[in-house]
Amino acid sequence: MSTILITGGTSGIGEGLAKHFLAAGDQVIIVSRNKGNLKNAIYIQADLSLVSENYRLVKTIQESYGKIDGLILCAVVQTARKNVLITTEDLEFTFALQYLSRYILSHQIPFSENSFILNVATPGRKGTVDFANLQYRHKFSSLKANIHANRLNDLLGVGFEGSSRYILYSPMSVKTEGAKSAFANPLMSTFLKVWHTLFGHDVDEIVNKIVFVLQQSSSEKFSAYELSTPVNLSMKTFNLQNAKRLNQLTEELLINTINDHGQADKSC
Repeated sequence: MSTILITGGTSGIGEGLAKHFLAAGDQVIIVSRNKGNLKNAIYIQADLSLVSENYRLVKTIQESYGKIDGLILCAVVQTARKNVLITTEDLEFTFALQYLSRYILSHQIPFSENSFILNVATPGRKGTVDFANLQYRHKFSSLKANIHANRLNDLLGVGFEGSSRYILYSPMSVKTEGAKSAFANPLMSTFLKVWHTLFGHDVDEIVNKIVFVLQQSSSEKFSAYELSTPVNLSMKTFNLQNAKRLNQLTEELLINTINDHGQADKSC
């Protein structure tokens, strides 16, 4: 029996993967703001947009469950926003949830041998990290902030030096309620519904593709996939020097956040 930790596991792809691993007889730990209702799943409630909550989660896993065999990072908020949302730790919300949380958990969760990290984002698209606007507070749009977070995750994956194999995964368009209701604007909402009807993939289809990818990537230290097709890792978005630069800036940011707010134990 393996132990699988899933963030954002109460809906969409995360919930679909939780059902898959539960059916396989694995121990599944789901982290989200709200408790779900999957039988036999273990739920831990946490606000992963907060650095302190991520370190609390790491400590809970260490003390209660030991080493993890698989970490699946799905936590995301897709609702469109016009204005910057700043957390109580003075971090931009999208950056904190969709990159910083994934960085902390990838580096701090205790892993077993032959473990994996599956980071559900959109790897391999064009675009670069704006190091002068790392949190994307300036000229903000939630859509662009989301895209920028995905480029940050590209660098997180290629620069990851832990023992686990690291997989970046793009599910493309998925028929989930969160995706279909991302925009309050009626015109955009209608467009999304039509788009998902024509081009969207069912959650079960994506779960099956992810299971295939986990098997296909078993011998690769780092890989990236779009659906079940490998992404070209020679793209500029996977620049190793940029990854090292981002790693250093992230560590500095975490230290400053912890020092300023005094709520996290980074030694865990």
